Amino acid sequence: MITVTNSPSGSFAPLADGVRAYYAMVNASGGIYGRQLKLTNVHDDQLGNNRQAVASALAGDNAFATFGATSIFTGASLLAAANQPSFVWNINPEFAGHNNIFGNVGALCFDCTDTYRPFIAKQLGVTKVGIVAYGVAQQSVECAAGIQASYRKYPVAKVVFVDNTLPFAAPLSADVAAMKSKGVQLVDTCIDFQESYTLAKEMNKQGMRAVQESPYGYDADFVAKNGALLEGSIVYAQFDEFEHQPQIPEVRKLVQWSERIGVPVRELTAYGWILADELVTGLKLAGPDFSQQKVVDALNSLTAYDANGLIAPIDWTKQHNDPRKDPSTLSKQDCANFVEIHDGKFVPVWDEPGRAWVCFNRSDPNLDHPQHVSFAP
Repeated sequence: MITVTNSPSGSFAPLADGVRAYYAMVNASGGIYGRQLKLTNVHDDQLGNNRQAVASALAGDNAFATFGATSIFTGASLLAAANQPSFVWNINPEFAGHNNIFGNVGALCFDCTDTYRPFIAKQLGVTKVGIVAYGVAQQSVECAAGIQASYRKYPVAKVVFVDNTLPFAAPLSADVAAMKSKGVQLVDTCIDFQESYTLAKEMNKQGMRAVQESPYGYDADFVAKNGALLEGSIVYAQFDEFEHQPQIPEVRKLVQWSERIGVPVRELTAYGWILADELVTGLKLAGPDFSQQKVVDALNSLTAYDANGLIAPIDWTKQHNDPRKDPSTLSKQDCANFVEIHDGKFVPVWDEPGRAWVCFNRSDPNLDHPQHVSFAP
């Protein structure tokens, strides 16, 4: 279930490529219990039709599991009611509360505090921050609130501008003028990468010198073409980014098998690979006499699923739950890894050789004790 058309963020189709690449690797070694893995149907929910597309797939596909990457996840409750093992790129609040739906991260708390944005500000030495977010997407509004709360908890810089009312494809000229007048040095964003590029163009037009951080900017091809405007931007994905050296074995496998089946390696390719690994992990734990329920139960017994070191560990015994209702579901550590856009390429920053991730204990009162780690076996 993938948003291919009408998405303001571009097509999510590469997720299916990642699943196919992982399946090709498993099938080349004999499959799972002598059976070949197949991705049989790819449904485009066209942004606004997720619930209808999920209903149609459940009625007609006769699938064992569902994969998904969708901007609007209105079909979550249908997948939950069907108790079908489901694996999604988790950017949606509807993910929370469903024990049969798994992701690259656990249930999200968009308005909770984080460490990585104040960490970026501290590393850059900035003192004034601006925030831009959509007003037409609740998770974006909550994201802006979470950033503000993060700087209140870690006051390394002052938030001097907030706009959480943007429509999709906003021109941003007024926002940039306001931020420039207030001396903003770092712009924290809760917008898609296309809007981040619009922001970069407008900042350049008005001569505003500030760093932009983007959680949705990990697109090497786009950066190669438009890197001049995005120079100095900080980007982070929810997996061990490919530029960190030495690459962990799972990244090398992802690249190798994507090349074998002739698909480019993109951010969503990695998420598809992670989700396919999650399903196969569940199948292996369930045993040869597997069923949908056995796979769900097996995955929900895991306390540190990390896709062979590709992602920060997830405790599926509790991380389906909404952290706002149950803060104990939040991981003890808050972790991220970062790249900077320089000369049209991604360059790793703030890592150590073989240890890409920067983690902080959520109980720490400040950001003075970063822990550099790798989750690879």
